[in-house]
Amino acid sequence: MNKKTLRFYSWITLATFTPVGGVFAAPAGQITQSSGDVTLSTPQTTPKSAGKGDPVESGQTVTVGDSGRAMLQFQDGQTIALKSNSIFKVDSYKYDQAAPEKGESFFSLLQGGLRAITGLIGSRNRAGWKLATPTATMGIRGTDFIAAIDQGLYLKVNSGAVSTTNSSGTTVLTAGQTGFVATGTAAGTVIPASSVPAGAFGDLDAVGLGGVSGPATGSTGAAGGALFGLPTGVVIGVGIVAGVAAAAVGAGNSSTHH
Repeated sequence: MNKKTLRFYSWITLATFTPVGGVFAAPAGQITQSSGDVTLSTPQTTPKSAGKGDPVESGQTVTVGDSGRAMLQFQDGQTIALKSNSIFKVDSYKYDQAAPEKGESFFSLLQGGLRAITGLIGSRNRAGWKLATPTATMGIRGTDFIAAIDQGLYLKVNSGAVSTTNSSGTTVLTAGQTGFVATGTAAGTVIPASSVPAGAFGDLDAVGLGGVSGPATGSTGAAGGALFGLPTGVVIGVGIVAGVAAAAVGAGNSSTHH
């Protein structure tokens, strides 16, 4: 066996037995629906247009324009629907399918509004789920809720319960209640639903959100995802093998010519 052939098989062996999960980390989630102007950005990158199927990573900000809409689904199954003129940031997201109770999901709503249905992290590790807003930080207890920023923070709890915490303390809202937090130093209060400004929640009440009992479906980065009918790990593994094999052959040919 000559040196070129030996080098080729060495690369094949290395690629085949390299753990794929240790090289390619799954994205936090992905955009499952979008319309209008939707962009993704980080503090280090300029906004780029985004749409259905694009991955969303920790540290990224999703910005939705005047007539835009976006729906995100994360690895633990939670769903976030963003209305127009919204700015939403994934501050930190960690999830292990084998240990959802150790996961964390820290988000920020900087502008606009969202509807959230929490997933496995929210049900197994409530302290690991937080949503920061300009007037309060929200926590949850297995929840479906709407939050909107409009001269303060307006909330509507569809199921479960949410808490709002700022310098004045913590207020808990339960299913069927509507709340308001005026400033970062004002306590949250329960208000009549009729007190919410027209359009504050947009069409979030009418948004149909899927189930959240398991990892995001359709996400090629999440565990169990698929590409072209094959498990993601197999497709990525084949890609690695093909890539390094081509590189090895190319290197061998190059050494022959030189």
